[in-house]
Amino acid sequence: MRRRAEEIMTEVATVAQPNSLITGQSEMAARIRAYNWSETPLGPIEGWSETLLTSVNLMLHSPFPTILSWEAEMVFLYNDAAISTLTEKHPDALGRPYREVFHEAWDLVSGDIEACFYRGETAVRDNMHIPILLNGVLEDHYFSYSLIPVYEGGRIAGVYDAFRNMTEVVMGTRRLRESEARLGELAAIVASSDDVILSKDLNGIITSWNESAVRVFGYSSDEIVGTSILKLIPEHLHSDEKRIIENIRAGRRVEHFETIRLTKDGRLIEVSLTVSPIKNEKGEVIGASKILRDISSRRLIEQSLMQAEKIAATGRMAATIAHEINNPLEAVVNLLYLLREKITDSEGQNYLALAEDELGRVAHIAKQTLGYYREHAAASPASLIDIVEHALTIYEPRCNAAGIVIKKSLNSTARIVMRRGEMMQVISNLIANSIYAMPEGGTLSVSVSDAEGPEGGVVVIIADDGVGIAPKDLSRVFEAFFTTRATVGTGIGLFVAKQFVEGHGGQIRIESATGLETHGTAVTILLPLRTSYEVSEA
Repeated sequence: MRRRAEEIMTEVATVAQPNSLITGQSEMAARIRAYNWSETPLGPIEGWSETLLTSVNLMLHSPFPTILSWEAEMVFLYNDAAISTLTEKHPDALGRPYREVFHEAWDLVSGDIEACFYRGETAVRDNMHIPILLNGVLEDHYFSYSLIPVYEGGRIAGVYDAFRNMTEVVMGTRRLRESEARLGELAAIVASSDDVILSKDLNGIITSWNESAVRVFGYSSDEIVGTSILKLIPEHLHSDEKRIIENIRAGRRVEHFETIRLTKDGRLIEVSLTVSPIKNEKGEVIGASKILRDISSRRLIEQSLMQAEKIAATGRMAATIAHEINNPLEAVVNLLYLLREKITDSEGQNYLALAEDELGRVAHIAKQTLGYYREHAAASPASLIDIVEHALTIYEPRCNAAGIVIKKSLNSTARIVMRRGEMMQVISNLIANSIYAMPEGGTLSVSVSDAEGPEGGVVVIIADDGVGIAPKDLSRVFEAFFTTRATVGTGIGLFVAKQFVEGHGGQIRIESATGLETHGTAVTILLPLRTSYEVSEA
């Protein structure tokens, strides 16, 4: 019986399958079991020595990329962790001679491998440059490896090679050194740049802030770093930041985006933004860098040039229109002059005088409406009360026809050196604006008084209880060609009025309301006792 049991055990060992000899469920364990080793110097798995089987199973269960080279032919075996390094060489590398698998690098590694196999010398290399042929292209790679001889029966049967592909580490370190070399230069550029340069994370939290940002926005780095970028954005533009972050998350760059930003002292400035994604070493977007340029001054210059071009063009047109109007006006005036000798009764002469006065008013209104009347005579002392009275006389018939009541408060005896025609145009324009604002009638209040304070001056206030000016338009009323009256307005009157008042060294301001209970507009003009013209002539 004992002999029969030993025979059975021998038979079981003889017919043992590779599945029981090569352990584990890994990809390479399955490939090694299925490989036809009979066609290699190693022969069938069933005939492998205990040392070879132990070494293969040790390799397969190692978490590190490992290669086992066996016998003098250096037959190539490897584990799952080594697959990613072999890339396109996998799975054909299995069972082939080492020198064929890495023929492109054999001259670099053969010295260490042969020294280990033939002389039992271990080898440890760190970050060794070993080019690998991938997709027909020789790529630079860097490996750290250790070679250990595997002994069997007193002789070296193979080489156990545990390695790591250090290419990313080496290249990353190299890039880091290069970045550090550039960083000093870049930091100097950022610090000295006239443009605002800042960075933020994907939650919009500011992470860096240069000196130009301090100058433009007024916040120090300590005040702003760590706070939300929304601190710099007007509330009604917060949605812009959401769109910018969406573009950045998608890896898209935002270029030359013109918008409005908010400074520490509450000023709104026009800016141009370029925003770029910041990526980590894996190519993942982790934030954004922003270059911001204050274009407020450029905008003012552009607007000034545009207005100058418009004014010049309109001036040419106005000169043509004035010429065409003046011709028939002069003809009518001449005809009235000839009629004087034909009309002898007093009633007819009165009508004739009224006609001449009305023609004078027509000529004045034409000049005022065109907005380009400018007096070329020298400035002289004049009373603002006289000018206001004259203007009200011109517009009184229109006020009566529109159901507008005129209230006057004229309390000043000052005479100021001024260009009478220019100030007449200013007052006339403001009265005309009030009339337009009260189509259903109302009250026109005009006052002239002496200014309080040591410097003195004269204050003119022209107010109405008309429809008023919307808050969104109020800040633009002194711009050339801006008007809220689409059908009759030229947008020139208030622009010219401001030029004339400031030309005298004075100030003009406007207040308005559009509420149901309180509505109307008041324009205040302050002229100093010593105007610019008096000072220049003195």
